[in-house]
Amino acid sequence: MSPSSSDPSPNPFTEQSSGEVSSLRRTLEPESMDSQLEVDEYLAMGHDQVNQAFVSDLIGGGPVGPRVIDLGCGTAAIPVLLCQQDSDAHVTGIDSSIEMLEAARIEIELGGVTGRIHLEHADCKTLDGYGAGIADTVISNTVLHHLAEPQQMIAAAIRILRPGGRLFLRDLFRPKNSEAIEQLVDSHARAESDYAKQLLRQSLHAALTAHEIREILASFEVPGDAVQLTSDRHWTIDWTLPV
Repeated sequence: MSPSSSDPSPNPFTEQSSGEVSSLRRTLEPESMDSQLEVDEYLAMGHDQVNQAFVSDLIGGGPVGPRVIDLGCGTAAIPVLLCQQDSDAHVTGIDSSIEMLEAARIEIELGGVTGRIHLEHADCKTLDGYGAGIADTVISNTVLHHLAEPQQMIAAAIRILRPGGRLFLRDLFRPKNSEAIEQLVDSHARAESDYAKQLLRQSLHAALTAHEIREILASFEVPGDAVQLTSDRHWTIDWTLPV
């Protein structure tokens, strides 16, 4: 289960000030991967452990579905895992990259969950055409750091969530300095390609600190304790919209 304010066990990551403050200015990276080369490089990276941790924390932390919307679904690795492990889940995966969605179609078929994941091409910052209150759960993994104004996607996510529905968003946090970034790159991408190492490095520079995301959430009346540090490089929002 993801750490929460009611969890009496200590959070081993709360002492890591790198998740709260940073001497580094946020440096944005491209919003989406739009070339086939980028998609192929992304597929070659080792995301399995991180994706499984996301799904395990999602399922273990409370009710999930059945109507789940994944914002920035990419190659649909997380929707596939979720449907494989939760027989009630039906996922709409939304992404702005046609190339990612084409790769996702293949992954869905290989994962044996065809018919339970529906893919749509749309802008996750606005979700134009999507009605209010249509989702039981809205999820997203490492998308917000791509956005110059992440509050736009958060507003859209909350709008499509039904009363009593669950918001579960995970992203990287910006470390306290460049040395900490290089330590994380070495720890988590040592065996990866130079492209993958640079992608992680850029993503960490583009990420929001836990303090910054809490400030954004405050404008939507989401309590600060909905955000917890959940790994040596991730924070997670796990929050239920009041009825």
